Amino acid sequence: MKVLLVEDETDLAIPISRFLSSAGWDCAVAKNLNSALEFLEREVFDVCVLDLFLGKEDGTKLIPILSDKNIPIIVLTVVDDVSVKVKCLRMGADDYVVKPFNPEELLVRMEAVLRRAKNISKSRTIVYEDMEIDPFSMTVRLKGEILPLPKKQVMILIKLLENVGKVTSYETLFSYAWSSYEDASIDALRTHVYNLRKILRNYGFDIVSYPGIGYTLKYEKSKESV
Repeated sequence: MKVLLVEDETDLAIPISRFLSSAGWDCAVAKNLNSALEFLEREVFDVCVLDLFLGKEDGTKLIPILSDKNIPIIVLTVVDDVSVKVKCLRMGADDYVVKPFNPEELLVRMEAVLRRAKNISKSRTIVYEDMEIDPFSMTVRLKGEILPLPKKQVMILIKLLENVGKVTSYETLFSYAWSSYEDASIDALRTHVYNLRKILRNYGFDIVSYPGIGYTLKYEKSKESV
């Protein structure tokens, strides 16, 4: 397995790289955004461990690029702030680790996001009425149009499609769309569902809420937009 470690602090990058290498990972270290982009152009990575603050550079600029390449992202930062964590996760990061941390914990988190990515890549395209989802590329098509949805919303939609005609529980959505290390909350889930519902209603779909239980996806041709 290959990991791209984007970390500008040499005193931290070296021991992390050595530890991951001893655990069997092929570790490439980039100290800035340009170096990281050069690695991404030349090589294929299974996971990226990304520091948010790279000197004067903003590490979050790399998140969309990594997401487009379907590379799982674990963010490293000294900032233990919920708003920053939420921002990163919504941008496409898969996990968030606050410094200082135990290298073994980082390794376990890397293995966890990699397992989730592999499970998604094994899934086949899901089709329901005019909706088509490719779990590998995390793209959603409706009537042939690609919807630019955040990764979390795509994952929620995947589970709703897999359980069409049934109620998908909160627990099922949490376990699939959030890693075991993320702070999943009912408010975060409701926000994602609310935003999804607004978009899907334009295409004749609706997400029906069952308070205290979960959600189900419905399709009514009579509600399609013209």
